Amino acid sequence: GFDLYSRMLAEAVEEGKATREGRVAIVEAPSAVVDLPLEAHLPDDYVPDEAQKLELYRRLAGARTPGHIAAFRQEVADRFGPMPPPVLRLVEVAELRLAAESAGVSSISREEGNLVVRFGAGLSRATAMRLLGPGALPGLRPSEVTFASNQVRIRLPKDPRKGWQLTQAVVARLGTPPT
Repeated sequence: GFDLYSRMLAEAVEEGKATREGRVAIVEAPSAVVDLPLEAHLPDDYVPDEAQKLELYRRLAGARTPGHIAAFRQEVADRFGPMPPPVLRLVEVAELRLAAESAGVSSISREEGNLVVRFGAGLSRATAMRLLGPGALPGLRPSEVTFASNQVRIRLPKDPRKGWQLTQAVVARLGTPPT
């Protein structure tokens, strides 16, 4: 939700500036959307100041390289101490978003017990089928994977930790260079 809000706000500000300056707005390519039911946030007892918290969320949403995320991770740990699990997960979600973008994924969500990975312009159904076909991921049965023209649906395990690990493994597998 915050990623979308930040992107929409930045686009509106850029369009306003461009109109005033008589130029064409520079709009960044949309980033992958990660919409998963995870406890990924900055708790009040970790970052008590709302303004600092919003700035940290904004920076993380704007991170475009693994180096930016690593710098964010280091700064947060230096300023606020060891990261509690919800903060670690927040950073992991940002890393997953970057990996998904580079793999050509447009969105990742959970729907009706399934992980739904929608393909962007950089990922074809054929490539996804080759990378996630039978035997691609240990423990995943062919009956648990369904391909459609623009997405793949994968039955998630009941254990949320295993579901998160599967999500990370799917994105990592989709980011594997073609052979």
